[in-house]
Amino acid sequence: MALRALVIGVGTYEANSGMSGYPTIETSARAYGDALARDPRWGDAGRSVILSGDAAYSADGVMRALHDAAAAGEGPEDILLVVYVGHGAYWKDVPGGQVHFAVGSSYQNEPWTWLSSWYVYRAIRQSRAGLKVLITDCCYSNLLPHLGPESPLPGILGTRSDGTCVFSAVSGNVHNASADACANLPSPLDGCTPFSGHLLNVLGQGMSEHDDDLTLGALRAGIDEDMQSCGVHDAPRMLLNDASEAAALFTNHAKGRRPPGREPQTEDDWVRELRLYGERKLRSLMLKPDLAGRVVVRLKSGDEQSRDLASRVERRAATLLANPVDFVRYWREIEPALLGGA
Repeated sequence: MALRALVIGVGTYEANSGMSGYPTIETSARAYGDALARDPRWGDAGRSVILSGDAAYSADGVMRALHDAAAAGEGPEDILLVVYVGHGAYWKDVPGGQVHFAVGSSYQNEPWTWLSSWYVYRAIRQSRAGLKVLITDCCYSNLLPHLGPESPLPGILGTRSDGTCVFSAVSGNVHNASADACANLPSPLDGCTPFSGHLLNVLGQGMSEHDDDLTLGALRAGIDEDMQSCGVHDAPRMLLNDASEAAALFTNHAKGRRPPGREPQTEDDWVRELRLYGERKLRSLMLKPDLAGRVVVRLKSGDEQSRDLASRVERRAATLLANPVDFVRYWREIEPALLGGA
């Protein structure tokens, strides 16, 4: 199994660039490297490359490193992880409108000196790795599209897009990701940016209510809960395309983890189950059509990830509820919410 991680942390710029440098950015990049080195899944030498300072000075240097990392994945068990921490910008008058990532040679109001996210997406999509994850800790990351075919990016950019996930530090209409350190985090993570610091805190502490691996769903839930505990951070965002919430990305370091196989019971249990693990137990949920309908309604009223989950459950409901009586019981719960505009 080939695992490759590329961490890009750009916090140093030319003196006359108009760009503000933040030590938290490069601290975060180093902390990602430390976390990957401690993780049994990622710890082998050569699996992780950290770019900062001179190594992240030019778009050419960053893209060559990204293409090298992307070329390592050859099969469904392989993983490509790309992390960017730094400044993000968005220019509507640049053809197509796209998020740009700063490199060390970027200048504040000169888009051509930045790295277009289209090039990053192109390199990731060309990877043959079965799971491709992009984590972006920067402003305007909420405007990044899916990596998959529903993305507006044309041509070659639509190929090999299965199994992709985009995490972003900001969601909704919030464009600004804070680069100021979060004092509520333990040392040395209190020197990182808030989003990366809380993500790394989840990796370090693990999740006791989770299995041996931290899945994409668990990572999202853990970051949400860790950031909410501070009460000052905006919620992050996760976009999936043909990658399941159940896809394992990191090792769970928590002690006393829950025994595997415990069956959810309540609506809250099932909502959390689906957000953590996706549809792996959907057949069990559909044995209780009324409950399944109420769970879908709950998901529909949630965030982007929850609404996407609800749509996936709805698409499979007709197949899993072959008995018309069961389907009516399920639909009876959903119909009032649809009519009410939920």
